[in-house]
Amino acid sequence: MARSLLPWLRTNLARGSRSHRRFSTTAPTFVKNLQVSESRLWESIQKTCEIAGARDGGLCRLSLDDNDKIARDWFAEEAKQMGCRHTVDTVGTQWVTLDGENNDVPPIAIGSHLDTVSTGGKFDGCLGVLAGLEVLRVLHASGYKTFAPITAINWTNEEANRFLMACSGSSVWSGETALDAALRVPDVSQPSITFGNELKRIGYNGTAEASYRARPLSAHFELHVEQGRRLEQAGKEVGVVYASRGMRYYQVALRGALGHVSMRIDRKDALVGAASIILEIERIGRATEGTTTTTMFSMTPQDIATIPNATNFTFGTQYSNASIHQEVEDHLIGFIEKAAADRGLEVTVDHIAKFDSTVFDETLVSCVEQSAKDMGYNYLRMESHALHDSMYIQKVCPSAMIFTPSRDGISHSPLEYSSPENCKVGAQTVLGAVLEYDAVLRAKYSKRR
Repeated sequence: MARSLLPWLRTNLARGSRSHRRFSTTAPTFVKNLQVSESRLWESIQKTCEIAGARDGGLCRLSLDDNDKIARDWFAEEAKQMGCRHTVDTVGTQWVTLDGENNDVPPIAIGSHLDTVSTGGKFDGCLGVLAGLEVLRVLHASGYKTFAPITAINWTNEEANRFLMACSGSSVWSGETALDAALRVPDVSQPSITFGNELKRIGYNGTAEASYRARPLSAHFELHVEQGRRLEQAGKEVGVVYASRGMRYYQVALRGALGHVSMRIDRKDALVGAASIILEIERIGRATEGTTTTTMFSMTPQDIATIPNATNFTFGTQYSNASIHQEVEDHLIGFIEKAAADRGLEVTVDHIAKFDSTVFDETLVSCVEQSAKDMGYNYLRMESHALHDSMYIQKVCPSAMIFTPSRDGISHSPLEYSSPENCKVGAQTVLGAVLEYDAVLRAKYSKRR
């Protein structure tokens, strides 16, 4: 037993609270009672809130902007203070690793993202990264050495608010996206600037290969705010996420003809054409067991007396059932083409991204569930309705997600909020799940000897 654990043991093993119940795996019992620090985790969250531009009352830390660099630097420095190894791969993803007993075993990872949307909240993404950092802090302070290394990861450009390639870091690492393609993606507001340019500018064009083959993981856990009201409405403290809906994203361009607003005939109004399509996108989502949402929108010209001749917009669809999802896609594309033809408009529809429904690893989900049970938390097994890095990671590595409640279900907003207790419960569940799976790996590798 590490000498540094003795004072902790005298204090904590004498307690009988529910938060110190013993776990049932083969890992040492006292290790399973390790506790995250609610105050320290909350302070870290508040620190990242300071590293962001403010827009409409929310946080604005877009991928690879100056604030993103500052947040990345802070994350790296915090990890280095514990003696962690800090590595940056070729797509800019940060890996901070605390060594285990057997560093030949691929690490158990805890990851999410530090970038935000343009009017983001305080918890989306950063909670998962900071939970990983907190787990490393707890293990470092206790003196306990896990069997496998433990890595906290900041995946690059999950939000795609600046560069339209969602989950760039995890999609390149999983082999779903070519590195060159990611590096060429332009800034949506300044197309002359590319993702690769900005990686170099902020000093995060790393040299480690961004590949699951070169940098394998034994497992990946992601803590995230729910971004919905199911946990809150059910009165549950934590969500055990076993699957994620399929998601598809599209970009639509309509081209009409300029004209004076006094024209009564021969109009080719790209704005009215877009409006009819957007209403149908909303209608089909309300009529089916899924969600359909129009997001980004632009129009030219912006002139009070001119008929708009060009509109561009994006929309997304989310469904659990693949066949229904395909039916919705076929219907909407057919509707878009007919709406354009009826108004004499030219139209293009591009598929930006497609994500199949994801079922997370059964063993990891069981580790999360066991962790919640043994801590005495009220939990809900649930499906994710949003895109997360874990959907890519599960393609090549066992993965699972944990949700913490979002007040009023609000996210991507200045009103996004999860309480200090919510955040602590989520991080504690992650810590327990990591130790559960570390025990699984220890047993697995001991049988090989």
